[in-house]
Amino acid sequence: MLLKKQQLAKFFIGLLSITLFFSMNTEKANAAVLKDINESHWAFKDVQSLVEKKVLSGYSDGSFKPDQAVTRAQAAKVISLAAGIKPLKPTNASYPDVATDHWAFGYIEALKKAGIIHGKGNGFYGPDESLTRGQMAKILTESFKLTTHSTNYFKDVKPGDWVFNYVMALRDSGITVGYSQDNTYRPADIVTRAQLAAFANRSMEWKATENTPSPNEIIAFGDSNTSGSYLPKEFPNYPDYNWPSLAGIVNAGVSGNTTASALKRFKQDVLDRTPSTVVMMFGLNDALIRADTKQPQVSEEQFEQNMTYMISQMKAKKIEVVLMTNLPVNETLYYQSQAAQNPTIKQLYASRGGLHAWEESYNDIIRKVARIQNVELMDNYLNAVKKAGGATDVLIAKSGLVDPLLGFHWTPRGHMMVAQSVQAHVQDTPK
Repeated sequence: MLLKKQQLAKFFIGLLSITLFFSMNTEKANAAVLKDINESHWAFKDVQSLVEKKVLSGYSDGSFKPDQAVTRAQAAKVISLAAGIKPLKPTNASYPDVATDHWAFGYIEALKKAGIIHGKGNGFYGPDESLTRGQMAKILTESFKLTTHSTNYFKDVKPGDWVFNYVMALRDSGITVGYSQDNTYRPADIVTRAQLAAFANRSMEWKATENTPSPNEIIAFGDSNTSGSYLPKEFPNYPDYNWPSLAGIVNAGVSGNTTASALKRFKQDVLDRTPSTVVMMFGLNDALIRADTKQPQVSEEQFEQNMTYMISQMKAKKIEVVLMTNLPVNETLYYQSQAAQNPTIKQLYASRGGLHAWEESYNDIIRKVARIQNVELMDNYLNAVKKAGGATDVLIAKSGLVDPLLGFHWTPRGHMMVAQSVQAHVQDTPK
């Protein structure tokens, strides 16, 4: 019943957002502050709202140019400000076409660090290229952590499309209704400045409604094995089969997160929401060895400290904490998937007993912290190994629990296994 209640709540939130949007547009608008957009324009209220919130501004001549195409740099700034993602100023640039003195550098770096943008796949970002509606859906969905349980699709956005989850999340949250005349979203179309303003403002309104604390809220806090961001591409028939959605709880997973990067959003995504319970799963990304330094992204000692700190903060606020171990990785498959970009990948882990053993050492830290902090532990690793009949790569592959592309992610079946453990805990928790 928990899942159905969550879905129903999401539906009504989305319906309320749509109703609010259309009702606001029937109200008398304020005086225009940009000379080429006034109360007769469909996006006037959204533009005005973002100007007042200092999320966007016009050009130096006082114009807004609502029909002009949005660049990828402009989108990074507007969406970062709207989502409350603070700009970063690292010493080195992540993309060669976005130098440290570029006006949007800090916003692009912040979105990359949060795992929201990944460039164009060729090492570049393309700051001056136009943004598509599909790309906008992805950035907004991941910046605002939108989710979907939709079963009704747009004609031009179907299960298996890379944009499917992102576009459906926008619709389920009341941020878009698409083009009603033909029930399309048009993901390949270029985004205009008016459209970006409308989508960003509605996302902020959704966030204000969604972030109303719930005394019985349960949050899943983790990385891509929590967010399930890879599912639409790797498993197009099961785009929504991430374990938080299957268990009917809030998904606060972010792809690529280590405990170090998670700490930067910990207050906003967890503590400020004052949930009843947090189910937390980190470690795989922390343990990964960097090719440049030949050191883990987060050391074992720092990983333990980060986990302990977050648990102590949650316990101080009377939040129940449930820790999870990570999946058993398919070591051979992971090496094969990374060999093209890092030919020495296997040697990086050789002195640590191999990737599988090294990742399991971080699971051991999770078990240790759970014992010392006296919090519940869901041992996903042991559950998966038991189902597989052993921890060898061959048995792990045959189990169907770990993905056949990287050997590093839960399959939909793996997510279902985790969700069953969570649901069993939820059902046993007094309400």
